Amino acid sequence: MFSLMKVFQFLKNKYGIELLMDIGTYKDIPGYFFESTVHCTDFYEIVFFSKGNGYLELDQQQINLADNVVVFISPFQKRRWFVDKAGIECHFLFFQDSFLSKFFSDKLFTFRLQYFYNKTRPLFIATHKTQVEPLRTLLNQIIAEISAYKPDSEHLIRSLLYYTLIQLNRLYSACYGLSAETENNTIAFSFKKLLQQDIKMKRKVDEYARQLGISRVTLNNSVKSQFGVTVSDMINQFLVSEIKEQLLYTDLHISEIADMYHFSEACHLTRFFKSNTGYLPTAFR
Repeated sequence: MFSLMKVFQFLKNKYGIELLMDIGTYKDIPGYFFESTVHCTDFYEIVFFSKGNGYLELDQQQINLADNVVVFISPFQKRRWFVDKAGIECHFLFFQDSFLSKFFSDKLFTFRLQYFYNKTRPLFIATHKTQVEPLRTLLNQIIAEISAYKPDSEHLIRSLLYYTLIQLNRLYSACYGLSAETENNTIAFSFKKLLQQDIKMKRKVDEYARQLGISRVTLNNSVKSQFGVTVSDMINQFLVSEIKEQLLYTDLHISEIADMYHFSEACHLTRFFKSNTGYLPTAFR
């Protein structure tokens, strides 16, 4: 079992100014944590592999790393890398939510992107070189802007980052048959944010509908059209993922995990977990 875990924190003043995003190639950031021990970060990460090998364990998914694969990692997602570092070529894109959300006055922005906080689809896309090459050009533009930083550079960097994230959302949505809409379905995005925040406390559809001030029918229709699953399914998927995380990365007893997620008895958690995964919690661990 894993008792201690490294949490890598974002370096806000790396460039001598407070900049809540970072970017570079593996040559620029050779200290990147391609570690095989369990760890996480407190920021968003997107890794563009031009040359990849090995695999990544991310939130119980195994992602094979090949050329032109793009990986999406949300804050505090636990992961382990199994790669030959000498054979890696990639771009990194890191940022904290406030770099975009405060400027655009949109606290839901990162929740509008299908590839962050997604518990139902793979957390990567395998692209063709022609698809990802224009994005690498954008990344190099951001790198050049940071290298020759000017008073208005932050605005230009932010706009390039925003454009890159939206283009990636379109590619990801097309890959997995999801809606690429990021503007009109605020109910679905608000629900996704609440799930990420409140899954330990709430797992009933009516609780979330009440918190959003809408009917469960309206909530279900919005979530189904945006994410392709029902509200109940999405709640279960988030909860199962959370329980798996506790089973794999902590020494907590099943009864302690049941208390954490407000199951009245450990046997109720066991029944829920087995019905959704086919495994008893002890067998999964």
